[in-house]
Amino acid sequence: MILKRSWIFIIIAFIYAGILSWSIYFSTYTQKDSVDIAAFPKTIGGWTSEDVPISKEDKAILETDNVFVRRYTNPAGEQVFLFIVYSQHNRKVSHPPEICYTGGGATIVDAKKEFIGNGADTIAVNRLKSERAGRSEIFCYWFKVGDQFTSNYWEQQILIAWRSFLRKSASSALIRISSSINSGEPESVTMSRIKKFGSNILPSIRTFIP
Repeated sequence: MILKRSWIFIIIAFIYAGILSWSIYFSTYTQKDSVDIAAFPKTIGGWTSEDVPISKEDKAILETDNVFVRRYTNPAGEQVFLFIVYSQHNRKVSHPPEICYTGGGATIVDAKKEFIGNGADTIAVNRLKSERAGRSEIFCYWFKVGDQFTSNYWEQQILIAWRSFLRKSASSALIRISSSINSGEPESVTMSRIKKFGSNILPSIRTFIP
């Protein structure tokens, strides 16, 4: 009889824990962000921008509307694309963009680490080269969790989990800068363009993405 009561207690405890976990999960992932990422500056250091439409299907995959793609252009006519997706509660929005690129028919032909920034304000990023339909592109991406940057997806997930455990802000963002390799242009020139733009936006990223 005592043994049966113990099993009944264990089963009830498991059911209670499951209900509690589900309620926490549901309440967390249905919370609205208090930060609108679209407020990110449209003009930075001489670069001006225009928004690029994002389909409902793409937003559904990302599981958020708190995202934008912009084409930034400087007075010299150089162009880069900035993609930022952000969530204060849903860690799933920040996944490696290689998944989207390869899923869209592109081939990743080169991948390595790079650095963007100036002096002490320099961060490590992932640098990839993709090819699709005869068009080559370089894109760099990294993650932001709270006030910390990382180029490693799994480190980002651990940071989110750790900050959540400590009951700190566990907001996360994926930042991606890309630019096409123009005909006859060395890859180093494309990368220089990305780095120049990246150095300009880093202070704003720290300010506008909490």
